[in-house]
Amino acid sequence: MDERALVVAAQKGDGEAFAELVCLHQARLRALVALSIPSRDEVHDLVQEAFIDAWKGLAGFDAGREFGPWLRTICRNRLRQFLRDRLPRRRRELALVDEALLACPAEPDESAADDRLAALRACLDGIADEHRRILELRFAGEQAVQDIAEALGKSPNGVSMIILRLKASLLRCIERRLGGLPA
Repeated sequence: MDERALVVAAQKGDGEAFAELVCLHQARLRALVALSIPSRDEVHDLVQEAFIDAWKGLAGFDAGREFGPWLRTICRNRLRQFLRDRLPRRRRELALVDEALLACPAEPDESAADDRLAALRACLDGIADEHRRILELRFAGEQAVQDIAEALGKSPNGVSMIILRLKASLLRCIERRLGGLPA
């Protein structure tokens, strides 16, 4: 069954059709959210909430339109709300990074998201090993900045600034690779 037929069936209350739509889109949504949130549990929770929102709003969806972009918009809105809710609890410099992530333009289609992810991977290949280790500890290992600082013999503020600069550098690199900025 093609995606449009699944959408129409799901709009009529077919839970299995909606489950197939979830299977088709969950990996891409998780990847989208994981770019902004390092915690796997929070990524899964946020994507699940986006699917719940989609299920609730499915009756109002125009089945003649593309389902993927509509679903990604719901997920981005959930992500924006999540980031806004936690901004007051975070350190000022990390809050600024979250605000910058919110200001990033939405991906117009799936190939653009794939291109952006490929550019990120290429940019990560070009950074120093020490910096890559810091990013891995923070985002893949989900370690606190304080713990990373202790492990590396640096101050927490120093590690926070390194992460902030790395994020900004990676964003510039991605934009250069995608043609958004001059090399």
